[in-house]
Amino acid sequence: MGPRKESSMADHAFGIFNIELTNRCPMRCVMCPRTKSMTRPQGFMDFELYTKAIDELISVNPGFAGTQILWLHHFGESLLHPRFDLFIRYANSKEIRTGLSINPWMLTNPVSEKLIRSEPHTLYISLDGHDDESFMKIRGMENAYTVSHERLIRFLNLKKEMKSETTVILSMIDFHRNSQSIDARRKYWESMEGIDSFLPKTFITWDGSCREINELTEGGNRYHEPKKSPTVTCTFPFERMTVTWDGTVVPCCFDFNNKYVCGDLNKQSLREIWTGERMVSLRREFRENRVTNPLCSNCEKLHENI
Repeated sequence: MGPRKESSMADHAFGIFNIELTNRCPMRCVMCPRTKSMTRPQGFMDFELYTKAIDELISVNPGFAGTQILWLHHFGESLLHPRFDLFIRYANSKEIRTGLSINPWMLTNPVSEKLIRSEPHTLYISLDGHDDESFMKIRGMENAYTVSHERLIRFLNLKKEMKSETTVILSMIDFHRNSQSIDARRKYWESMEGIDSFLPKTFITWDGSCREINELTEGGNRYHEPKKSPTVTCTFPFERMTVTWDGTVVPCCFDFNNKYVCGDLNKQSLREIWTGERMVSLRREFRENRVTNPLCSNCEKLHENI
């Protein structure tokens, strides 16, 4: 039973949770590990590498198209990629729904028009704070809230003019530095035309390794009360993978520094990586409820009830 169970977990059609177009970002967010802890090289994904991933995903798992969202971000601002619209359009051509999490500071008129014309399925637009001072305390960029707000309003108006069907979710991180701003702006954003929903987004500590981020959990998430299970409940390594900008494949969207490398898309197929020893070993740790690898061992989501 044991070997057959392990084999079946590796043999079913894999998914891709997210593909990183870039790990560059203009922000210095206090709750993001890339600000102080990410040491891996920065760059932009090659289009050819991206199409390799998309083509194999659809070949192996055709059911992915039209049923799941492929997120085109990881630890960077995707709109910095000079060809981000080409990446979105290519996924669309394969009937894959794409989603991005973006900062409205990036939404200049040319970028906004290019983004809308590329027709992403879903946009998470993150705008923390309620003025320049509160924004600076969270996102680490001076004099940026007012500009971000103005650009977002222009974007929403343009979205309406262009009759875009893209779903827009306005998110604010739910932690103590943002509680006053959430209370002040929630009704405003919920009533804003062009925004489909408002999300007080769960504060996470990623893989739990960054002390300065762990310390920000004071006060907890007001809208989320996580419960813990005695056994591993995370399903990531049984369902999907993450592809970083240079083709490195990791098992989880929390892996900001390539701590647990499963393979290299430049040299391997996704199928080879999915069935390779690194993924098999990770699944074994999860199945046996003895997780010791440096990426997952301190993760708060490892034992979260689902």
